[in-house]
Amino acid sequence: MTPLIDVVFLMLSYFLFTISLGMLEGVLPSKLALGEDQEREEREEEPAEQVIVRLVASGKKVQYFMDDWPVTGFEQLQQRLGALPKDTMIVIAAAPTVRTAPVVRTYNQCLKLGLSRIVFPVAS
Repeated sequence: MTPLIDVVFLMLSYFLFTISLGMLEGVLPSKLALGEDQEREEREEEPAEQVIVRLVASGKKVQYFMDDWPVTGFEQLQQRLGALPKDTMIVIAAAPTVRTAPVVRTYNQCLKLGLSRIVFPVAS
């Protein structure tokens, strides 16, 4: 009987030590989990408009497209971008053959117009 009691106490102490060293999963300290930032949650729920600006090289010139519609030149692109709401997400998708100068020019123009949500797609 005594060896059985010893084994039970050893098992009990083992489980007590392992439980106290274990880390709780699924409990992350965050403001979002506490519900302190409800305004941010409301803004994230509303899907923002997304416009895709494509840059395609044709010879030494660059052709611009907005949502697959051709744009005659950079000036017309500026006008169309200026007419968009400020919270619009702009996706600048440049073909691999396009030089970096037109891409940076388009990016800078978006920033000048107050369009700050600009992303570049990543090819996989």
